[in-house]
Amino acid sequence: MKKTIRKLLCLLLTVCFLLTGFSSLAAENTGYEKKYDDYGSYVLLGDSVASGWSDIEERETRFVRVEGSYGAFVADDLGVTYHPMACIGFRTTDLRYIFEDDYEADRFLFYSISDEEMERRIPEIRKAVSEAGLITLNVGGNDWGSFVGWHVFEEMDKAEVRNEAFLTKAKAYLEEAGTDPAKITELIDIANLCGALPQLISILPQALLTGFENFFANWNHVIEDIYALNPDVTLVVIGMFDNMVQDQETADKNEAALIKLSLSQAIVDYANTPMREGAEKYGYIFIDPVGTVCEQNHPSTAGHRFIADKILEALPDMNFPYTDVDKSSAEYKDIEYLYQNGYMDGVSLTEFAPGENLTKAQLKSTLNKITGKSDEISVEDTEKTVSRLDMAKSVLSAASGKGLKSYIKAFFLAIDIILDTGITGMGSTVTRGEAAVIFRKVINL
Repeated sequence: MKKTIRKLLCLLLTVCFLLTGFSSLAAENTGYEKKYDDYGSYVLLGDSVASGWSDIEERETRFVRVEGSYGAFVADDLGVTYHPMACIGFRTTDLRYIFEDDYEADRFLFYSISDEEMERRIPEIRKAVSEAGLITLNVGGNDWGSFVGWHVFEEMDKAEVRNEAFLTKAKAYLEEAGTDPAKITELIDIANLCGALPQLISILPQALLTGFENFFANWNHVIEDIYALNPDVTLVVIGMFDNMVQDQETADKNEAALIKLSLSQAIVDYANTPMREGAEKYGYIFIDPVGTVCEQNHPSTAGHRFIADKILEALPDMNFPYTDVDKSSAEYKDIEYLYQNGYMDGVSLTEFAPGENLTKAQLKSTLNKITGKSDEISVEDTEKTVSRLDMAKSVLSAASGKGLKSYIKAFFLAIDIILDTGITGMGSTVTRGEAAVIFRKVINL
């Protein structure tokens, strides 16, 4: 086994440096126009990020259209009736209270808006959700952000050794910041300045755990509440993102800054877990908005445009012709991408045949389209299927001329292709669905 792996690695390294058959990839087909479903009514649900809250511009964002927000961008691009039902401070707890008649919420319910106003709005929100063709949901930051900040303050206020300087500054910050989800990282700064960092770090894990437990316990209920009101709605869930990464290069190299950066990324990765798992369980669309540009803690206009584009890209294409490709399958987006850009043909006008073996003719045809070549396919090739080793070599060929970085990526992708069924399965074939996933990775090398 080890000798076989070494031989294989040597072979691929040799191929990596010798193959020069393909030039850089051709540009994507920009002439294609995606066709969206006629959603009719679009409901925006979520917290301050969804509402369009700005860190630098004072404006009302609760339950109103905010120009330059991702909700407004999506509504305009789709040409739908827009119902902005997002509000700063919203948590999964607040949404459960809105949707469930018998749900008992905690003392922080509707922290940024009066209970009286929310009671008036609840029937309106339920009606809008029940009639929506499209809903986007962006919530969770406050479950472990804003309200965890207050939890930390209360715990440190009850401690035997009280740091009065921290408590005074923290209380003033929490009262001024209201429902700002950046409380945790800002409190780290305050604790560092006041000499209370060790005490804060000793309390923070349990506070975060409490926030996460509430969020994880509530998530599926919120999704089921939405589908109970509207079983046929197209639901898009926007994950949380690490806004601290935007400042990583300029952050001060002190203890507090390093804790903030590592903590922020770890929190986001963990927090998105139920959202990702729910997409498979319930069939909604999940998008990860990593890379969103922020003003400080909330997206800038460019960041909102980025999220809107992610949503629009994730929505199903009504022009997509292949009836045998399940829209909830892992391969769907890759096959859709190849279709939209004219890179890979189906086996008929309405069938893609994702489970059939890829033939050498199909491999050659697709790579020619991706790389901009127009070689004719020989009749002899049409009867042959592609082995994983053949596919790995083709990946390396397609990376030729794209630079060392792409070569390295292609090399490890080639290894992944071969080892997918184990080293003894080198000769096993590649299905058309598997190939679609690989082709898109090749394009993005």
